[in-house]
Amino acid sequence: MLVEKWRGFLSDEHGGGTIWGLLWFILMVGICGMAVDSTDGFRYRTMLQATADSSALAAAVDLPDRDAAVATAVAYSSTNMGIDVNGAVLDPADVHVGLWDQASHSLDTGAPNPDAVMVTVRRSDENNNALSTNFLRIIGLQAWNVNAQAVAQRFIPECLREGLIARGVVDISSNNGFHRLICVHGQQGVEMQNGNVHEAGVTVSMPDLEMLTIPSGGMTSNPGLPEALRENILDPRMVNHVNQIMDNLLAEVADVMPDFLANIDPPVYQVDEKFNFANYQPNSIYEVQCPANKLVNIPSGLALSNVVIIAECNISVGANARLTNVVLGSKALGNGASPLANANISFSANVSLGAPDDCAEGGGVQLFSSASIHFSSSMLVNGLQVVAAGDVELGARDQGINGISVQSGGDIRLTSNNVFGLCAGGAPDLFTVPYYRLVI
Repeated sequence: MLVEKWRGFLSDEHGGGTIWGLLWFILMVGICGMAVDSTDGFRYRTMLQATADSSALAAAVDLPDRDAAVATAVAYSSTNMGIDVNGAVLDPADVHVGLWDQASHSLDTGAPNPDAVMVTVRRSDENNNALSTNFLRIIGLQAWNVNAQAVAQRFIPECLREGLIARGVVDISSNNGFHRLICVHGQQGVEMQNGNVHEAGVTVSMPDLEMLTIPSGGMTSNPGLPEALRENILDPRMVNHVNQIMDNLLAEVADVMPDFLANIDPPVYQVDEKFNFANYQPNSIYEVQCPANKLVNIPSGLALSNVVIIAECNISVGANARLTNVVLGSKALGNGASPLANANISFSANVSLGAPDDCAEGGGVQLFSSASIHFSSSMLVNGLQVVAAGDVELGARDQGINGISVQSGGDIRLTSNNVFGLCAGGAPDLFTVPYYRLVI
């Protein structure tokens, strides 16, 4: 009888579906858990990466102040991913400030002049805020550990150290020479005639190479051009600050004071357009208060040095003048529909700008214009920075442009037979606003 009962029990198939149902249920929970919880994990990974990127970039703005950079990174992380929902995704110990080495992709946290910030944000056990699962907890996986990292760097693009950067078009006539590592960039393209020589290391860039305009056969009639071409986006951001720079110079704000006046307390002289700059005082700042349609003259043949001149009207520099350690700025605008077309700083022929010292520190010239700048022919440059809200035009047959940085809010026009990039050091006395980028 007992044997019969065991045989009946073993052969009874009632409830077999329950066992298979439980097995399929566990399998479906695993599949759904992987789908739902993995998607949730990837979603939070994306949120963490965006938070890491924004926190690192915001912190880099505070460099070289290490403490301020750390505080800003933490503040941005909690703004992007609220503590009440996510916990503290960024611990101050996960913010590292140092000098970035692009070749090794490493951060030297002991460097004295930091230029980068590395942040690591987490939803993890380490920060006591691991991302809880929904379905996978049924099979024992209670939470995900998710993190993301970013490195932001404060830098000055090499093209700003010696280059011609236009928010509009760079229009290059014929028979110009470009040497060393000088670069040419037009946000709206580059137009070029024949006979322009590009030495190895020179770059000619624009956002899209379709924006290059050259004559038929221009790739062969402009030696080195195919090797120099690059696609790049580079906005001349200094243009946005040109008026503020001039105001800060008049207010003697330390950050913009040129090196030749940095260690003295220069007087600020207020004059009008009738002032004879043949009688100027070196180591001084001149504020020329004059109607916009008037003209300030720098006399022909004058040797002008160690002086800042900011004018409300146009500035004209006479022939054969020699400028070293000079800052010129004009706020004058033109009339009519195109106020930036006014050449409010203009140079006559045979002007010498900068000390002939192969772009050593000091001796350079800086020009700031709320409108446009015009250079006549046969100019000699040894260290020049130009920032103009409008156009910049460089005359023909210049004797040599050794160290030049031009940022134009309009177009840059180069006429014929100029030679650029002949010195080793680039434009000295360079003042620029910093740029920021994510390197990881």
